Amino acid sequence: FGHFCDVTRRIWGEYEFVRRRDSTDEDQDPVLVDVNFSKDSTDSSITIANEFRIEQTINSRGRMAHKFRVKHRGERAILKLSWTPVDRLPESAVYDALKAANIPNIPSIIDSGIIVKNSFGYRVEYLLIEDCGVPLVEYLQAQLTLGIDELSDIAASVMSQTVECIYSAWNAGILHCNITADSIVVKDERVAIPDWGHAKFAKDCAVDVDTLAAKWLFDKNKVAGDGDCDASTTATPLYASIPVLVGATQRSIVDDIESVLYVAIDALYKLQVDPPVVGMVGAKLYCSTTLALMRACCMGHDRYMEAVGVAKCSELFAWLMDTFREYLFVRNGEYIGRDLAIDPEFERTVEIQQLERILVQIKERVFGKSPVSNTGKKPSQVGKSSTSVKAPRRSKRFQSKKRRR
Repeated sequence: FGHFCDVTRRIWGEYEFVRRRDSTDEDQDPVLVDVNFSKDSTDSSITIANEFRIEQTINSRGRMAHKFRVKHRGERAILKLSWTPVDRLPESAVYDALKAANIPNIPSIIDSGIIVKNSFGYRVEYLLIEDCGVPLVEYLQAQLTLGIDELSDIAASVMSQTVECIYSAWNAGILHCNITADSIVVKDERVAIPDWGHAKFAKDCAVDVDTLAAKWLFDKNKVAGDGDCDASTTATPLYASIPVLVGATQRSIVDDIESVLYVAIDALYKLQVDPPVVGMVGAKLYCSTTLALMRACCMGHDRYMEAVGVAKCSELFAWLMDTFREYLFVRNGEYIGRDLAIDPEFERTVEIQQLERILVQIKERVFGKSPVSNTGKKPSQVGKSSTSVKAPRRSKRFQSKKRRR
């Protein structure tokens, strides 16, 4: 593992990823590849340079990934090299599942494969992905000539499209598990959600997991779950939900939506010229429990936006934040943030009907005036074209329950 981290910080030049066919099954689409160094640039080679490495805010415990901005066949792309335990899902398999389920806002995969199948319990995987742009905060910082209202309207649109994407994926039995600032990117008025390397399949996943397991060489019984994840290895603390920060292992869509909330807050916080306080996301605390308690206190305050460091924002962004704050932290009329921060076993229900009503309201209030689009079309066209939300196929498993004390 240390060797992989060290070597990938010193690679540069032209490389070719050449598929090798398994001699035992000539008809199977191969996923195993060899990596060849090329002296000269060719049509199939990829140029890698350290100066084009993409810095990320990630939790690398048990897993390491490096991303580079590269050129392939004359087009810009993202090369991702990852070293992952073999008992986790290959990210390429997740992208196959997302494509099969027709999930919106997912990057196109140019090529992918497995370089090392199993080395001391780890696999080495590569992905060549379309260049989908930059994280939300960088996208907003590049447009500082706009006013804070316009910038926060953009943030509201990006946040809304992200929630719609991860909800559609969860509805198909795929949970992202690690939403961060790096996994929400924007380019040319289009939002994309990459970085599914920590994703989990539910036991009732809508896609054909058997076929994916045969193709991508993983044991479906080890990677499929019912929302259970190891929080210590599948979350970036700066954006993790309160339950995950205090050690909860039961994960669901509410945790990913809470992370989206923090990404949007973080982006707006960094745009403030003179923030009144250090925001709960801006404070890079290394103690997860302290961060969880801090967030629980902030989100329970009537003036929570000021408490988290966002001094100004548009009415649309404020409405969206209020809406999701109530969805995430209020059950039966009571604020549950403190319960979440204190008790890792506290059960926060999904409240599907409430979430679906919110998504309908978003279509009317956000996408109707969206400055960025999940289709790449002009703002005036977005309201009529935004992706519809399918009826929840998993709703019976997540009916509201009385809050346990």
